[in-house]
Amino acid sequence: MKALSCLAALMLVVAIPPGAASAQDRAAADHPIRLAQAADQTTTTPSVTPVTPSSTSATCLSACSTQLLTCQNTCTPTTNGTTIIPSMTVVGVTTNPNTCSSNCNTQQTLCQRSCNLQQ
Repeated sequence: MKALSCLAALMLVVAIPPGAASAQDRAAADHPIRLAQAADQTTTTPSVTPVTPSSTSATCLSACSTQLLTCQNTCTPTTNGTTIIPSMTVVGVTTNPNTCSSNCNTQQTLCQRSCNLQQ
């Protein structure tokens, strides 16, 4: 049985001439194989450069946020309706918790404007 299958394979090799390639083989020869892992050689240039804040601006804005949180920590109301300690901001000094929160937000806005002017 083995001899017969070897003979059939030999006859098949002899029956197909070396220059008789299929249409698919000829098309593959015209176009090189490109693997999915191959790096793309095209480069694109972005049309718009993204605007990123400078580190000085980012540091300034971060300081404003920290200042706001520190300010709002003084706005904690007591049982008698005043703050534990008077809140001192650029807007003024207050012991009213609602006014304290408003003053802190105003102070943050002024701080952020100052950061934007420094750019």
